[in-house]
Amino acid sequence: MTSQPNEAEYEKLYLVSRLVFNGEIDADKASAKLSGIIGSSDVYNKVVFKMYAGMRNGRVFHQSGGDEAVLYFLRRIAHDEGVEALEAALNAVYGYTGFKGSVGCPMPELEDACDALKVIHGISARENRD
Repeated sequence: MTSQPNEAEYEKLYLVSRLVFNGEIDADKASAKLSGIIGSSDVYNKVVFKMYAGMRNGRVFHQSGGDEAVLYFLRRIAHDEGVEALEAALNAVYGYTGFKGSVGCPMPELEDACDALKVIHGISARENRD
């Protein structure tokens, strides 16, 4: 893979990341298979797997598959797992952007996109009601 993944490749990355996260497939085997299917590198695949795990656990991750991958995964998590899972994933992404900002790489566009997802899914409104 020499360029940014397309929608179909993000879908494959997402589905395999979910399988790895759920313990249904070994990360090394999954990465090798993905490399053969979409041409992504082993390193990239494993970064994406860790990113997904961080998002699902609501924990900060320090590397990502790129902003587009982050946003694709957030949308799919919201669709597949619901608002609570999206909230955890957003917390992980905000932690990631905070980390990147602390090392001199602010990510305002990604933060703005996360803010928009909160509005779209009513997360801000729910927080104000609590």
